[in-house]
Amino acid sequence: MRPVFYLFSVDGADLTDTLMDRVTRLTVVDAEGLASDTLEVELDDRGQRIQLPASGDRLRLLLGYLERPPVPTIGDFVVDEVRLSGPPLTISFSAKGADMVRTSVKAPRIDAGDDDTLDKLARRIAERQGLEPHIHPDAAHIPIGHIDQQGESDMALLTRVARARDWVLRLDGERLTLRPHAGNLPPAREPQPWRPALHRLDARQITRYDYTSNSRSQYSKVRSHYYDPDTGRRVPVEVGDGQHPDAPVMEVRHDAKDERAARDAAAARLRQLRRSSGSLTLELPGDTRLLAGHHVLVTGLSDPVGGQWVVQRAEHTLDASGLRTRIECVPPSEGGRASQDLIDEIIEEVQ
Repeated sequence: MRPVFYLFSVDGADLTDTLMDRVTRLTVVDAEGLASDTLEVELDDRGQRIQLPASGDRLRLLLGYLERPPVPTIGDFVVDEVRLSGPPLTISFSAKGADMVRTSVKAPRIDAGDDDTLDKLARRIAERQGLEPHIHPDAAHIPIGHIDQQGESDMALLTRVARARDWVLRLDGERLTLRPHAGNLPPAREPQPWRPALHRLDARQITRYDYTSNSRSQYSKVRSHYYDPDTGRRVPVEVGDGQHPDAPVMEVRHDAKDERAARDAAAARLRQLRRSSGSLTLELPGDTRLLAGHHVLVTGLSDPVGGQWVVQRAEHTLDASGLRTRIECVPPSEGGRASQDLIDEIIEEVQ
């Protein structure tokens, strides 16, 4: 199959024909979190006839195979750096999936009262930044209490508050997305609202894999604290199965305002620790369906490699060797595991 890309300026101009025979390497990275999509393009500048993109130019990328229409839209990008080098004469430029210049500027302080929720804070920031909010409904039920914004941008503040609850903030063009980490969301056969897609990857599709275990899996409990206003005492709250009584207990650094907040903070930290207990990197022929936040079901390989994983970072590279994909994965939490019926359905489709 023939890999193909299409690159447009957001105002509608098609740049593909101009760049098609000049591109020596194109790499797009999709990752969980605020520093989400990035695009790197390297061009052969023989004859010095290429019109340079300018910082701030907005581009849209489609990447896939000519024989598999429609070619998927990977995302919109804002050019942030242009480089020239030689010999040989080369132009390269990079772009980000969100206007990080605008959203990283330190903003006037946002005051959050004790009754504010994660949803209210995110919507207030989205309105101030001129972004469309796309927020998981559970955010309306997550109190955040009083917070201080001191010397940080709106996005840095929202990222900090979200990460403490094991949520993820993403900027996709002009849209602000806030949701639980994909590892906590149960997948579906096809993408659904707030349910990521589950893709099957057979061992025969994989050209290389690397699995790493991490000693942080030794923690079986996490302890947080809050202050009891009636007694004035610092009260511990523990979350975890305690199946390994000799294992150390992880301590949450900052105290919470009440018991519920302390329990939520400990549960979020425990989920993060369990995701870091192992990681899997897969390399395979280009598959631009695989994006950060999607789940994959690896078959044909024994445990611990075989099974369900969550894509934390996806990198797609097009060069003289063709289109290749590299994904970095973490294990899902219990709440993010696919049902056995869905797993059986996916496996039966190829038998």
